[in-house]
Amino acid sequence: MSLTGTLDTMPVQELIDWMAKKKSTGILTFKRAGVAKTMTIESGCVINAASTDAREYLGQFLINFGVVTEDQLQKAFETQLETKVLLGRILVMTGLATEEQIHRILELKIRESFLDVFLWDYGNFNFQDGIVPDEPSVVQVSVGLDGLHREGLSRKEFYQEIRAAIPDNACHFACHQSAVPADLDPRSANAVILQLAGKNFSAADIILRFHSLDFPILKNLYEMVKRGWLAVTEPTPTTDVEIEVAEILEPDTIASVGDETHSGPDRYLMAAQESMKKRDYDQAIGILKRGLVDHPYDPDLCEGLEIAESGLVDSLRNEMLSDRCVPYLLRDDLLAISSKWTPAQRYILSRIDGQRNLRSIIMVSPLKEVEALKTFRVLIKAGYVALR
Repeated sequence: MSLTGTLDTMPVQELIDWMAKKKSTGILTFKRAGVAKTMTIESGCVINAASTDAREYLGQFLINFGVVTEDQLQKAFETQLETKVLLGRILVMTGLATEEQIHRILELKIRESFLDVFLWDYGNFNFQDGIVPDEPSVVQVSVGLDGLHREGLSRKEFYQEIRAAIPDNACHFACHQSAVPADLDPRSANAVILQLAGKNFSAADIILRFHSLDFPILKNLYEMVKRGWLAVTEPTPTTDVEIEVAEILEPDTIASVGDETHSGPDRYLMAAQESMKKRDYDQAIGILKRGLVDHPYDPDLCEGLEIAESGLVDSLRNEMLSDRCVPYLLRDDLLAISSKWTPAQRYILSRIDGQRNLRSIIMVSPLKEVEALKTFRVLIKAGYVALR
């Protein structure tokens, strides 16, 4: 049996409550523009969670919780490519993590990936009842749906409080150092967050620096705002550098979409298909994203976006990754000359040291591969970064 719907007709809390009481077994998928999550359920417990959001990969959680560094993760990935051994097993074999740490992080990964859906304001879901994976998970992890349901309701309510104080991830902060306890551990997450906020980093910037999903960092920021350590500030005025980059990043290439013979989602699909025939994947992605604003639940538009992004990734890989090029900055003051790089641009610029090759930076990045590659392309075309 298959159950399909949208989160506005059957909210996630109702779906999970029903599945928990039924002790369901099967494959549960959530989708919204650009993100797909697949949960394996067995007897009312989640035993595996996969996502196309790069921040939900195991490696990102390991970095976020200080189990490994970016460089250590990169070396582990290189070993994985050569040996085909699972990442967690490689980390245990090389002594970088214990089995207990991997188990704990995998359980946390399931919880955070699942609870994140409670914060979605729209999306599709599909549940394939009775379907189980052909091969069992190597690491046995199990998180009950009943507990996730209770925690999800609590998180959704708390998230509304957070958003009342921090309306969106573009918010910046002023640091009131006099209100910060003198004994705050400088190595703690809160100390690092305060340091980044003091450098005029937005919430989105800080989230990327921690290789984190939104909620954990927003929770810390909100608590610091309540304590008076931070205050939400007005956005910093746009600089000339930002305007120059933004114009390259978001060109107004779509004057009109489709033709009058098509309406609704088909109008966008047909126009996107024409762009993809010309291998203009950027324009196809722009068209499909516009279509999803008008028709957020349309599965064909979602699938089309996945195809267009895959085509762009292949194109950019061939263009920039074939020779394992090393990026380097063409100006030493790049991070200082613009106070409002996009979070993706700021993250990428901060990782360019003239030593790491482009592939390794992307491999451990919390950005989706297509976003990381597009960001590199923008910075190269703008004349701020070069490859050698």
